[in-house]
Amino acid sequence: MRRMLGLILTILLGGWGFAPARAERLTLKRAYELALVHNPLLKAARSEVAAARSGVSEARGAFLPRVDLRLVYARTDSPVQVFSYKLAQENFKAEDFYLDRLNHPVDYTNWQTQVVVTQPIFNQGREIIGYRRARIALSQAENYLRAVRQRVLFETERAYLRVLLARERVGVMKEAVRTARENLRVVERRYREGRALKSDLLEAQVFLSRQEKDLAAARHRLEVALSGLSLVLGEPLERRFEPVPVEGVPGPPGDFDKWRCAALRMRPDLKVEEQRVRLARLAVKEARFRFLPSLNLKGIYEKNAEDPLSGGADGDAYTIMAEVNLNLFRGFSDRARLSRAEAEWLAARERLRQYRREVEHQVREAYSRYLTALKEYEVTRRAVAQAEEGLRIIRQRYEAGLALLVELQDAETALKRARLMRLEALYGLRLAESGLRFAAGLMDTKRIDATEACHEKP
Repeated sequence: MRRMLGLILTILLGGWGFAPARAERLTLKRAYELALVHNPLLKAARSEVAAARSGVSEARGAFLPRVDLRLVYARTDSPVQVFSYKLAQENFKAEDFYLDRLNHPVDYTNWQTQVVVTQPIFNQGREIIGYRRARIALSQAENYLRAVRQRVLFETERAYLRVLLARERVGVMKEAVRTARENLRVVERRYREGRALKSDLLEAQVFLSRQEKDLAAARHRLEVALSGLSLVLGEPLERRFEPVPVEGVPGPPGDFDKWRCAALRMRPDLKVEEQRVRLARLAVKEARFRFLPSLNLKGIYEKNAEDPLSGGADGDAYTIMAEVNLNLFRGFSDRARLSRAEAEWLAARERLRQYRREVEHQVREAYSRYLTALKEYEVTRRAVAQAEEGLRIIRQRYEAGLALLVELQDAETALKRARLMRLEALYGLRLAESGLRFAAGLMDTKRIDATEACHEKP
């Protein structure tokens, strides 16, 4: 009855979509493509580039004429205003010169419509500086996008390799569990034959339990690694992938100077720092422009009417003017602003100098890590062959009664450790190669040689 209920529940749950989803095969290239499309950080960086482009258009608009429409309704009995409105409406008559009308006019209405055109010529460099600042901000946003792209690609490859490593660890632990079970069967047979102690049987059972515990921990790490890969790719965390193993082993990295040269020319985050220095230098120029005059041209066309709807008296006029403003004294604030801008420019230059040193240090560290990982891989590969041969010899000796159970378990543990070390060394080597490309600013789907990148135009 219970089996029947379980079968019915399985069919129902499967029909309603509760069956576990099958993992999707995933190549590293496909992982790159998914991350570049769906990663939220990249989407945010692209939006910042779009905003910076709009900022350039906004700054360019400061050079164009400004056109304003002004509408004013007024009703007054002020002698000056009434006199002015009648003149503007071309409605002034001889009787309006009577003193009583001049001094005590009746309430008067004026509807004024103005079209004002202002053409900026030079406003202490605000238009020029604003446009240059917007262009630098756009360049910064584009380089920041490239930096985020590099980071996302590196994180994608690292998460991809972590899944592969975690899956290989599960395989090693499964093999360790299988070997422990085989040894337990050997101990059980020897115990039944009277050639092994009860303590040997108990020890073999405990050893198998430890291997099974390690296998459960390895499966947990694999689950976490799969979730981390989905996170980097910008996919739902419950979506599961089956990464395809990466073939081959990275070779020697080449000359260090080429990697350092490539980093100093290609790192997008370094370019962002360089552009911050340009912005600081632009702020100095802006502070100096504050001592210069400003010049604007303005044209005004206006129409004044007593009642525009009934077609009463009205008049129109135009005015063309040039306006010049010269800063004579502002309480020494302009001089202080210039001093501050110069100090901030010097500080930005020193920060850039330090950042270049940090970039060089990162490349040196990544290069050294790669060389170390390459040596570790060669060492661990030989260690696995030695551990396998050692286990074979100890197993034969134990079956012949010439070795203790603890010696057999030590040999199995040594083989498991050697295999894990080889896996960690292999994926550590691949991750070190990715880290070196990332440190040099060459983390991309199309791999660029450091020598070529060093000679490319930055």
